[in-house]
Amino acid sequence: MTRFGRYCAALIAALIILTNCLAAGAETPESYDMSAPQNLQAGHLYAESALLVDMDSGEVLFSKNSRVRMYPASTTKIMTLLLALESDIPLGARVTIPAEAADIPEGSSVIPVKPGDVMSFEDLLCGFMLSSGNDGANAIAVLVGGSIESFVSRMNERARALGCEGTHYVNAHGYHTSEHYTTAQDLAVISREAMKNADFRRIVAEPTWTMAITRDGGAVETKIVSRNSLLQSGEKYYYPDCTGIKTGHHGKAGWCFVGSAERDGMRVICVVLNCAQENDKWYDAARLFEYGFTRYTDVTAAELLNRIKAGFDHVSVAGAAQDDPQGGELALALSQVVGGEQTVKVVSGSDAALNAATDRFAESVSIEWTRPLEAPIAAGEILARLTCALPGGEQVSAQLVAARDIAAQPAASEVPQQVTTVPEQITQSQQEQGQVPAPVGRKKSGTLVFALIGILLVAAVAAIIAVREANRRARARKRAARHRAWAMNGRPAPSTARRQTGTRKR
Repeated sequence: MTRFGRYCAALIAALIILTNCLAAGAETPESYDMSAPQNLQAGHLYAESALLVDMDSGEVLFSKNSRVRMYPASTTKIMTLLLALESDIPLGARVTIPAEAADIPEGSSVIPVKPGDVMSFEDLLCGFMLSSGNDGANAIAVLVGGSIESFVSRMNERARALGCEGTHYVNAHGYHTSEHYTTAQDLAVISREAMKNADFRRIVAEPTWTMAITRDGGAVETKIVSRNSLLQSGEKYYYPDCTGIKTGHHGKAGWCFVGSAERDGMRVICVVLNCAQENDKWYDAARLFEYGFTRYTDVTAAELLNRIKAGFDHVSVAGAAQDDPQGGELALALSQVVGGEQTVKVVSGSDAALNAATDRFAESVSIEWTRPLEAPIAAGEILARLTCALPGGEQVSAQLVAARDIAAQPAASEVPQQVTTVPEQITQSQQEQGQVPAPVGRKKSGTLVFALIGILLVAAVAAIIAVREANRRARARKRAARHRAWAMNGRPAPSTARRQTGTRKR
């Protein structure tokens, strides 16, 4: 290549680099236009790693380095609270703060509580979550797991059970250590699981909480304000649709936040990790929320109802006729749907989100059968009434009707008998050839006569044989009696006398 060619190649490379830099510079957090949230790009976020998912289905709506291993800081406490709520300790139980609560690194955030303090388990959980108290995290670990080590082992087991391959816990509070890490993807999975718990949702949505502590025999009230600024009405970063969840920060992790928001039935979870400035996480969370809400579309209740019906649109009908072409299986049709025009929000183009919306809708379904599923059934006959509710509480109702007729199996007394009749006419050829068929009724009568005659003959022969046998036995008894009489008189039996005299009776 000539010197001129090398100069040209270098110039082209420089232009390409400059173009890329200008393009990248166009996508900065400062360049983000809040009036067009659908245009959000990765460069518009301050966070090094971020993720936005649909809470119901887990469908990923936005991702930026979401599978890169990061330090979670106090977002660790999401798992700590989840395990505490899944334990067998009732929220109203009175608990005593163990000594391990004081064994925390210098500079830790605290509730604060002291070893020996007595309070309800609910107060401990709320105080620890809202204030991000490491002292509370250690106390919970000992109360639930018996020891911090045992509890941390449970945390790792629960993460693996949820499929979180990029997560490893070393402590219950998130204070930095190089072997304590996670990913935005895993934090979203854990948070979705935790938000299924009603007590978890309630606690993380509290802007403030007042703890009632018994300390050294006296009563102490401690008011806790949530570190989640999106929940604080009247403040700069207040976001009215926010429903939780947890902040986090330390020098290695940067400023972190896992948040949830809900608007018109759309529920999302965002994760932002390693922001350089404290308030950056609030901007990122709001931008992700607004972007997420542009990713939904309306689905009618009638469409969801038809999807639900697929689970029970065929029923078995008792007593159906044996020759029923479908073996007594009956399809049901929806009729007179009321409220079917109402809509719910579902992530556009997502089968997983549509299935999740259907499942949520199906949980509220109630079916009242108006009659037993027994034949006969007529097409169009109302068999049941169905009611259900949309996530916002709107009611939907419909009727389930039979899609076809089903005949009943006849009763035994109703089964038609074979009719036997004498033919009214016999052909001339049959008469001439002697082939006149005997009527069925006459054939049966002739058979009965022959059978009766046979029985009588057998009975007569048996009677004759019995009479002859009786006569033979009577004659034998008479002869035996005469012989005994002659023997007593000293006379020989007649047969003996004849043999002795040689005479024969003629």
